[in-house]
Amino acid sequence: MEPYFIFKGKNSKDMGVLISAMPDIVKPKRREDEITIPGRNGVLTIDEGCYEAYALSVECGKRGTERLGEIVAWLDGSGDLILSTEPDKVYRARISNAISISDVIYLYNSFLVQFKVFPFKYSVNKADEERTLTAKEGEIVTIYNQGTVYSEPIITIYRPWGGGVTLTINGVNYTLTHVDEYVTINSEIQEVYKDSMNKNNSFLAMEFPVFKVGANTISWTGNTTRVEIKPNWRWL
Repeated sequence: MEPYFIFKGKNSKDMGVLISAMPDIVKPKRREDEITIPGRNGVLTIDEGCYEAYALSVECGKRGTERLGEIVAWLDGSGDLILSTEPDKVYRARISNAISISDVIYLYNSFLVQFKVFPFKYSVNKADEERTLTAKEGEIVTIYNQGTVYSEPIITIYRPWGGGVTLTINGVNYTLTHVDEYVTINSEIQEVYKDSMNKNNSFLAMEFPVFKVGANTISWTGNTTRVEIKPNWRWL
């Protein structure tokens, strides 16, 4: 199969870009600090529980000079990245390096594209992962994190008659006051809102909800009619 990548919705094959080398699959580095303590063997490791961004390099080429300006304009800024080596996963990527195009063979231009990617990969088919829960109040529903690391979901809670709601995930309560029809808890950006209206003051919890790898239990109280979940499963 001819290698390719898709960046910002455009396929490298459709742009006339030829791939001579695809990047290796990389496991991101955990963000840790090592502290040396006098009189103590080894080091003290402080693990932040986070991962570092990293670079993926694609060696590219182009026959002739047609569309070179369009290609250079395309390979700039931020967007979703899909590699032919992992067609079911999508990276959040940014191109910030200078791209130097050189004539190495007559009418053949080679260049290197370096993508700076966030540490996690997401599913290409995110819509297939979304769930709408309509259980009775207090009934426990179980959903399974299909990824290899905890996820930061986007959860919208519907309570048409207004009032308070308590969402319980894996035994932890997340309480919202004054829910007017619906409200969204976005763990990824750590914000609570209704459309463009900030609702952070209505959120009574110390942390935002996450889904651990494997089974996760969900229930709620407060006359909630349904809960819509975009789980954002992700992989290292």
